[in-house]
Amino acid sequence: MLSAIAWLLAWPPLDLWPMTFLWAALLIRATLHARHFWWMSLFCLVFYAVAWSWLLRWTQEVSVAGYPAMVLYSAAWMVFFVWCLRWFAQRRFSSRIPLAVMAPVLWVSLEYLRAEIFFGAWPWYLAGHPLIEWPLLCQVAELGGVWVVSMLVLCVGGALADWMRPAMAGTRVLTSTITAVVVVIFTVSWGVIATSREAGPVMGRFLMVQTDIPQNNKLRWSVQDQIDDVGLFMELTAAGLRESGGADVVVWPETMLPGIGFEPSIHESLQARQVTFSGLSPAFWRDGILKFADAIETPMLVGTNTWAGSLVIEEGPTSLSVDPEWQYNSLVLLEPTGTQSYHKEFPTPFGERLPWIDSWPWLRTQLLELGAQGLSLQLDAGPPLDSIELDVKGQETIRIVTPICFEATVPSLVRDQVLRGERTADLIINVSNDGWFGEVDGGRLVHAQSARFRCIELSRPLLRCANTGQSAWFDSRGRLVESLPMREAGSLLAMPRLDSRRTLYAMIGNMVPISCLVLVFLSFLVSLGSRSTT
Repeated sequence: MLSAIAWLLAWPPLDLWPMTFLWAALLIRATLHARHFWWMSLFCLVFYAVAWSWLLRWTQEVSVAGYPAMVLYSAAWMVFFVWCLRWFAQRRFSSRIPLAVMAPVLWVSLEYLRAEIFFGAWPWYLAGHPLIEWPLLCQVAELGGVWVVSMLVLCVGGALADWMRPAMAGTRVLTSTITAVVVVIFTVSWGVIATSREAGPVMGRFLMVQTDIPQNNKLRWSVQDQIDDVGLFMELTAAGLRESGGADVVVWPETMLPGIGFEPSIHESLQARQVTFSGLSPAFWRDGILKFADAIETPMLVGTNTWAGSLVIEEGPTSLSVDPEWQYNSLVLLEPTGTQSYHKEFPTPFGERLPWIDSWPWLRTQLLELGAQGLSLQLDAGPPLDSIELDVKGQETIRIVTPICFEATVPSLVRDQVLRGERTADLIINVSNDGWFGEVDGGRLVHAQSARFRCIELSRPLLRCANTGQSAWFDSRGRLVESLPMREAGSLLAMPRLDSRRTLYAMIGNMVPISCLVLVFLSFLVSLGSRSTT
């Protein structure tokens, strides 16, 4: 119970990040000293389910039925860790390993499976995330990713747990303590060196416009509301440009421009059939935003939906059915010379798609009726694309990658995007619609917290432009430079600096958690032939 409370306190909005070491120590201590295996498992599930139910309460805005499933799924991973740790600690072979070594290797193995493998990926609330609030402890992420920071948490927690075990021999405690002390000294030393490095020149002036629209704009955004709201977005943009003295690029959040996108063939097909949507021409939003971008004389990055491919148009007795071959969640760069588009290549699991379940049409239909609250969950994955090229006055072409919403929290995906193409990207711009969090600002902060690690892992600054916030910009060390208040409309001028260094994580990717998985598997095989110590 105390471990679950410490876990809860470590996360936003409280951000008591030192608690992250304490929950790990208490959980390990409870695991190894519990008298009964099944009671231990039950208490772990119950207490952590309570903690997760508070952290994940914002998911009720997405799906009331999916909320308890998400809570139990997340708590189950804690129980799985407890099972594995207890099993290894009771084998003669693995019981000799100090907890400062065993716990981090085992935890990161399971954390990697949850974060990037199982059910499409769930890379939020990783053990190392709260430490982003103290940058000195996080700079080692450039060596092996966020996984190394999670290992730090469990290494210190394991050493503390060894101290809490009264029956432990002094040599074991000493080994565990020395391991943790060496790891912490190395981590802090690396942090001091990394944060003292000077950044390069300013890449440009980016005006981020934070809108404040409730999450139901994806479900019940009427045509009149769309017209009124987009008009307000334009007024915010114009005011922000006046107050900031101008910008090189304007950035709007995810899906804030209604319509069907900018694909010429789609518009030509609809125009030929004289199709309209709620009385509006299909080109209404496209033409309107292009005129606005021309009027402010500033390129714009706007989040919108995109129809692509061929169209299936069926005319019924009283209505017309129009189905595109592909539907994307997109970010489009509008320039005088034309447009460049990025289509979200990793749709959010259970938010925009149903991983695995999509292969079973009947099951998919039942789940949508049960808990999707009107969402179709059928967005297509976009093709992998090279970075978007942006010409800034008086500078060389800047290459940007634009992970949308959930994508910025997936380490391997953003790494691939930054390294893709002939030249690595210079800047990460993450647009998001965080209206899903309702009044739970802690969820917004956790979303931003996870994305910040991409800065350190890849040594690239990050701009986040989010509906309802948190809109902010971070330097290439993951440090917050400036942000806007959440759930308030406004604009923020960001001037990120170039950092062209190539990190070790950029070169090796997720080799750290994969290596941990291999070590755990090999240790399991060896321990199978080892007698229990109890």
